This record gives sequence, C-alpha cells and structure tokens, in this order.
Amino acid sequence: MMAEVPTMAIDKVEFLQNTTVLHDDFIAHRLGLVPLVSSKAGFDVDNQDENQRDYQFNRDCSCQGYCPNCTAVFELNVKCDGDLEEYKVTTNDLKPEYAGSKCEIACEPGEEVLLVKMRKGQHLKLRALAQKGIGKEHAKWNPTATTVFSYEPLVELNRKVYATLSAEQRDTYVNACSHKLMKPYAEEERPYACVETDEASACMVCLDCEGQAREYHNLVKVSEKKQLFNFVVESTGSLRPELIVLRSIEVLRRKLKDVRANLRNAEEVMEES
Repeated sequence: MMAEVPTMAIDKVEFLQNTTVLHDDFIAHRLGLVPLVSSKAGFDVDNQDENQRDYQFNRDCSCQGYCPNCTAVFELNVKCDGDLEEYKVTTNDLKPEYAGSKCEIACEPGEEVLLVKMRKGQHLKLRALAQKGIGKEHAKWNPTATTVFSYEPLVELNRKVYATLSAEQRDTYVNACSHKLMKPYAEEERPYACVETDEASACMVCLDCEGQAREYHNLVKVSEKKQLFNFVVESTGSLRPELIVLRSIEVLRRKLKDVRANLRNAEEVMEES
C-alpha cells in the first residue's frame, strides 16, 4: 500500500517567472507533495475509451517527453499587484491546462495547501507536470498517511480453573482487565464475572490477565486468531482507503503472476539443457 500502489504527483515543473522569496527547487518540492486525485492511476492503460483509460507510466509511454496519456499538466500564473500588499499562493491557483482533466487537486474546499506568500510586485508563473509513480521511487507517490495492522486477539478462559477461585480472587482477577466487557451470558444468567469480549478492539493484548493468572495454572491463554488482521489505512486524499487496499491486492496478484511466469521459463530452460 505504501510502496507500490501507483498515484499521480507533480514530478516536473517548468518555471517561466519566479520573483518570490522561495527558490525554484523549493517551490517544486512543495508542488510535488500536493495530493492529486489518482483514480485514473490504475492498471487499465489499454482501454479504448480515452475518458476511461488510466494514465501510463511516463517511462512506458511512447511519447517523446510527455503527452495526455501519461501526464496531467497544471498551470499557475499569479501576480501580487493592485491594492494587495500580500498574496497567499495556494493550490486554488493551480489550474488544469484544459477542462475535463482526469487528474485534479485532492484538497477539499477550505483545506487548500499554501505554496508561497508573495509581496507586492512579485510574480510566479509555471507549468507543473503530474505523472504516475509509486512510493518506492519517491514519498510523494505514497497514497497513505498511515498504514498499520494488528492481530485479532483471542482470549480463552478456562472456566474449570476459574470456578475453583474464591470470590475475592475472582474479583481481583476480573478487575485486572481494563477493557473487560460482559460475555457470553445475560447478567442474571452469568455464573461468574467474565473478562471475555465480543469486540476485538476491547482487548489491547496487554497481557495483564496472564500476569494476574500466573499462580493459577492454565487459567487463561491469550493468542492471535490465525490469518486474521485488522488494517487501518489513512489516505492522503489521492485515493479512497478501500481503493488503496484493492489496488494493493492487484499489485500483489501481478507480482505472483510474474513469479509464476519466470518459474515456467526457468523450468523450460532446465529441460532444454
């Protein structure tokens, strides 16, 4: 998700005029980190419908430099003149070269990214070329702000051992769990206080329950459910979180396909030799 899901980001900037306090390379770096909508940065690059076709990687495109098949062009032309003493250049001033572009700024209204502040008489004019890439090449193509996963905890309580504890011991043990919820019985049917839970998020795998149970052999066992993970995916805005997950699966599928093809080729070479 972080390293190999392709997105669009500004990769090349042509400066035509810059009299602001920031150097060209500094502004270019800030432009590269502006999140762009990347719904057309997928793998459907051969679609006959131009509006549905995804962007090519620039390195794989047959053009000499850049073209609409691999590049989205943005223009910025701002002067601080008239009665203005100061002007804040934001992503609102960054306009697509032509209407109907498949790539747009991902910032919501009111959340514009500040690029540079201009004083009276200063002028900034440039062309920014957005192209497809992956996080392995540069962090600006990483579609995620945060991507983490955790195991699904499994807490198993030995009821036979628990039943041998005194009321005071049970109370001490149950209160050792800071995230306890009641399960599996209704309150009037519950034979003893319980630290099991229906919500995986309630168990933080702190192992306090195991620590309290050391003197009671086989009272509790904390483990992880096999082949089950909880993923948290926070997007930068370039792709929806669910689309990031789906495209990461497609990346993995393609890599497995390449491995299978290479294994077959290696097998054929060995048979021939």
